[in-house]
Amino acid sequence: MRSLESIGCLALAVLTLSVVSAQTPSPATRIDFTSLDTSTTYPLYGMLYLPSNASGPAPAIVLVHGTSGVNQVGKLYREPILNAGIAIFEVDFKTGIFTGPMDRPHLDIFVPMAFAALKELRKTPAIDPNRIGIMGFSMGGNVTMRTAVEEARKQWMGSDKGFIAHVAFYPVSKPLISIFEKGGITRAPIIVLYGTEDSYGEGKAAPELKAALKKKFNFDVTTVEYPGASHDFNRSGPPISYIDPAAIDRHAFMKWDPEAANDSITKVVAFLDRNVAGK
Repeated sequence: MRSLESIGCLALAVLTLSVVSAQTPSPATRIDFTSLDTSTTYPLYGMLYLPSNASGPAPAIVLVHGTSGVNQVGKLYREPILNAGIAIFEVDFKTGIFTGPMDRPHLDIFVPMAFAALKELRKTPAIDPNRIGIMGFSMGGNVTMRTAVEEARKQWMGSDKGFIAHVAFYPVSKPLISIFEKGGITRAPIIVLYGTEDSYGEGKAAPELKAALKKKFNFDVTTVEYPGASHDFNRSGPPISYIDPAAIDRHAFMKWDPEAANDSITKVVAFLDRNVAGK
């Protein structure tokens, strides 16, 4: 059982990390691009953050936000990932496209956007084109997983390789089972992080997805389960209840969990160091 003292210490540690990040901002460059799906005309852009300790072309990740858009969740991981020598291309797939859960487009629309970001990074001299992964939260986590579907990679990348690693936070796993079973898997390493009290059903669905991919493809997904944690457990602030058609009975809930958030930083950096920076 977590003690109040230990939770307080962890919260302080995460807060300290945020303060340090705020005091030492990483330089960022805006890059505009368009989706690989030419039937859409949404203006897209991302902010490219480069690690200060890079001695040559750096490994990188495309970072995809959740339905709430670019916010403090992505920022929580920024400096730890940059300090590991990995660049971050944090994209904006919300501005000018949708406003919230009720007008959010079908997630298929974001897959060619994510692959477009991959292609854009591969043209950037500061980035190693062979070492690019993807990481996302909620909606972005689902998009992250969809880019690991082999059929989607072939559709949008042709003979080019896709992402070399996938980090998905609470990606709404249930619909992904059938998507993978029909479309195959790229076999790039995947880690899924989720809470057992997730109002989108991750406590049950994430283990089911892991088992399904093992059975169908003999592929091992790394999963990190946080007992008692809710959806968006790494979003600081007061608890929030809201309506989302994708949630169980349309009722969604999120609550900051400092212990889970702090642990996830360590888990993610280690995964990226091994599967992106170490390639």
